[in-house]
Parts: sequence; structure tokens; C-alpha cells
Amino acid sequence: MPGADKTILQNSAVVILAAGFSGRMGVPKLSLPFDKNQTFTEKIITTYLTAGCKNIVLVVNRQGIKGLKQQKDFLTKCNVSVVLNAFPERERFYSLQTGLKLPDEFRAVFVQDIDNPFVHPEWLQKLADAFKPGAFVVPHHNGHGGHPVLLSGKIVRDIQTFKSYRENLRDFLQAYPKINCPVEDEKILVNINSPVEYRKYFGKLAK
Repeated sequence: MPGADKTILQNSAVVILAAGFSGRMGVPKLSLPFDKNQTFTEKIITTYLTAGCKNIVLVVNRQGIKGLKQQKDFLTKCNVSVVLNAFPERERFYSLQTGLKLPDEFRAVFVQDIDNPFVHPEWLQKLADAFKPGAFVVPHHNGHGGHPVLLSGKIVRDIQTFKSYRENLRDFLQAYPKINCPVEDEKILVNINSPVEYRKYFGKLAK
């Protein structure tokens, strides 16, 4: 894309939200197999590394910590910061606040849900190309917003200092300029939250 700022990805971080209870799925989604070689967690992390984003934070609950034991070497090799959300019942905004306790100030931060493992480097570059300071970027397909969302550093700092965790991220973001970024791949809209949804994309029930 002519004139695009190619430094956004190199100066960004990603917070992968994986601290939910996975009640409908029945097992932690972060350990679900994406294919015979990698889990959802490994697939997502590899995608961000491939795109050039090397600052990766994974937010998990206590059950998730146990589920990551077999992925420990991979996480260490990729220099992933694993952050414990000790209060997953406080839900998504609190998980994001927990994950955003980053040691450095980044130009932008991706918010990535564990239940969409189809994220692709091309999507991330499109979001980075559309990025503007002070705003947030949402991938769009056929008029619907998807994942991941790219937040500017200002929005990140405002979330970090927000006094309450009882907030909906979508409502919180209404105070900021929104950039809709067209993406041709309909998989930006996917949320895999149940065995039925898993079978739809992977052809078998997760065990």
C-alpha cells in the first residue's frame, strides 16, 4: 500500500484474551488444536510474530495456566508474557486492563480474542495501514465488525487508568474515532465458543 507506515507492527503489542471460563466449549480454548501441529494459542502467536509484532501478552486464568504446561517451551522461545487474571469473573474489560499493564509504551496495541484463531498477517497489515493516532481500527466484512481490534496508544493509556473494570469495551470505545478497515476474509467474524462451532471449522469435536 503506497505511503503506508510499515513501522506500526514493529512498534505495537498484542494482548491475547484467554481468561474466560470456556463454559460452552467445556475445555480451555487456548489449548484447542488448530491443526495437528499447533494449538489456538500457538497459531495466533505465530501469526503475530510473522507479521512483525514481537511484543505478545497472553492473559489467562488459573485453569489456563495449567493448560499451558505443554506449550511452555514454545511460549518461552517466543518471549511471550503470560499474565494471570486472578478474577476472570470480572470479565473481558478487566482482562484487558490486566493485560495492558505493559512495561513499555507502545504506539498501538492489538486486542486479540483466543476464540478467533484464523487471524492472518495480511489482516494485521491492513489494520496497521489504516491506523491513525488517537483512533481505533476495526476490520469489517460485509458491514460487520470483526477481530482483532487495533487501539492507539492514547486509548490504551485511558484504559489503563480507567477506575472501573465494570465496563464494556465497545461502549468505552464510543468516545474515540473509529476507523473501519475492509477485509475480504469472512473469518474475521468467527467466534469459536462451542463444540458445534469447532466442528464447523475443524470437522471434529475438540477433546
